Amino acid sequence: MVIGIFAISIIKEKPLKKNLDEIDFLTEPVIFSEDPVLGNPKATISLIEFGDFRCSACQKVESTLKEILKTYPNQIKLVWKGIPGHNESEKTLLASYCSREQGQFWKYHDLLFFNQDKLDQQNIYFELARDINLDLKKFDRCLSNQTFLDLIQNNITQAQKLRIDSTPYFFINEKKFSGALSFEKFRIIIEEEIRKATRNQ
Repeated sequence: MVIGIFAISIIKEKPLKKNLDEIDFLTEPVIFSEDPVLGNPKATISLIEFGDFRCSACQKVESTLKEILKTYPNQIKLVWKGIPGHNESEKTLLASYCSREQGQFWKYHDLLFFNQDKLDQQNIYFELARDINLDLKKFDRCLSNQTFLDLIQNNITQAQKLRIDSTPYFFINEKKFSGALSFEKFRIIIEEEIRKATRNQ
């Protein structure tokens, strides 16, 4: 999936954050405090995903990512960075981050992928929010105010400066790769990073 005109239009509407705007090119992502993290938050190895809930390859790789976290519960933390690449993706991302405001991001994240073929249905975001007992008034206010639009904007800015052109796109420390990789390919990269970290201790 290519990040196209839809994502670019958001950048034109809102000014770039100064600290990122001053940089023409990035070699690795910047992790923000607002970025959802799954796994050991103190892990030395970061697996950072730039993804889109409407991306079929992102949905496909979900089971692999969960298997990685089970296999490396102490060594790996998964960081999610949502970037819009399909029609209505921005609204879906806003809904996901509004669930984070109530501490339920990863439950909502899983529901969005599980219901990927239903995301165009009316009131789907509120139905999913109800399924995990979110405060619907707070959720509605967050969506209406586009509370997390700046965070999405920062992710888009980073994606451009990292030369990301598709989702899912991953970084493991300084290594980068795209697509729904197999568990074995992830494992080879992670094992190499674990050995490197051990040598540097």
